Amino acid sequence: MQEEIVTTNKKMIELKNYESVLIVEDEKSLRITVNDILKTLQDKPIIYLNLTNTYNSLVSNLKKDGLKINNILFIDCITQLAGGNVSDQENVLFIKEPNDLTSLEIAISEFFESIPGEKWLVLYGFSIFKIYNKEDIVLRFIQSIFENASVNNAKIVILSTQVKNDSLIKKMAHFFEKVVMEIE
Repeated sequence: MQEEIVTTNKKMIELKNYESVLIVEDEKSLRITVNDILKTLQDKPIIYLNLTNTYNSLVSNLKKDGLKINNILFIDCITQLAGGNVSDQENVLFIKEPNDLTSLEIAISEFFESIPGEKWLVLYGFSIFKIYNKEDIVLRFIQSIFENASVNNAKIVILSTQVKNDSLIKKMAHFFEKVVMEIE
């Protein structure tokens, strides 16, 4: 069995030791880190919420990087917003926009409840939420996700790019068992 260790720049994170991890890095490092996390968790059920790429682009990149995606349920908030094709597919749920936090919360909750045992939520591009939502609404959304995860044996990894003086990151950091900030 593969060790559940992820390298983020100079730090090692043992994912199995934490229920929740927040990682804040520059965009280039974050892309490498999320791939490391997905490789580490490739044998576990994952819901992958990506706020930066369309589904087709994301899947193409993950496959190119040699990642297995059969255990991943993707939640896509970008394809429809970008005017892309949102045809029915088995492992993706298309949400209209990143400001539809109610639909996101329902989808995540249903995933948590439908999969027995340990499961993971990997949320990539968290800082995008601030473009589409007010800070207090995003905080309530995150709090709700954490409450739901705790009763459903789900673990959470949220990845965000660096934003100077990001008050949202500071306010939500206390929710996480492990916070890794690679601020330059």
